[in-house]
Amino acid sequence: MLNSMAWALFRSSQIFKFGLLRKKDNKKNLKIRLVFNRIVTVYFQPYYSYTIPLPTILKKLLQIIILTLITACDSTKNTIDLIADEKFELCSEIKYNRRVTEIGPIAGKLIYKQNIHSLLENSLLKEKYLTEIDKIGYSELLKKVNQKEIKPDFFEKLKSDIGFDPYSLFPKNSHLSCYGYLFEQLHILDKSSWQYQFCLAFNKFEAYGNLERESEYLIDVLNKIPEDKFQLIMYRKLFLDFIYTTLN
Repeated sequence: MLNSMAWALFRSSQIFKFGLLRKKDNKKNLKIRLVFNRIVTVYFQPYYSYTIPLPTILKKLLQIIILTLITACDSTKNTIDLIADEKFELCSEIKYNRRVTEIGPIAGKLIYKQNIHSLLENSLLKEKYLTEIDKIGYSELLKKVNQKEIKPDFFEKLKSDIGFDPYSLFPKNSHLSCYGYLFEQLHILDKSSWQYQFCLAFNKFEAYGNLERESEYLIDVLNKIPEDKFQLIMYRKLFLDFIYTTLN
């Protein structure tokens, strides 16, 4: 059926090219139009009634083609997006595991070291410094950090609970090189991606911002991340790094 439809479209284009565009012979053009009508009604009859005018049929056919192209583009974009997530996570984990084994503190359980960001986040939730794990919740948290609302004994309790000082496991900017990895080495992202806008905003934060004095620049960085992506902790780690190192 698809081959028949393709043949019909090809034949129709030939009719338009060699017939309808030549308007000197009206009788010939009329005959061509009749042949074109027959092609459409024969090959597209299962989908359209003979009573539907030809312009309506062509309009609907064009809509189907456009919808197919849009769907194909969305599918490609979603695939690239998932690949970017996967590669970023892998890059981030490799860097972090290297830090745990080569730089991180000797004391402490390995399971705590590997999940230190989740442990910090859970403690912030428990003490009500963080109200929700979303961009609004983190925006409010960054403001609290800036206004020094988080008490020093919060971190002392965390250290006591896990049995070591995890300062070296919260390195600033350690995940940023993974964004560069996606752009410069894998070439799977371009300037239209949210990751590119994120990096631009972060560069501005580094140039003009400081979490101890002003939180707005870092909040602007946070807002470049789509809400669904922010649900992945790998995209929240950078902010947890800044929170811990700023207050310790």
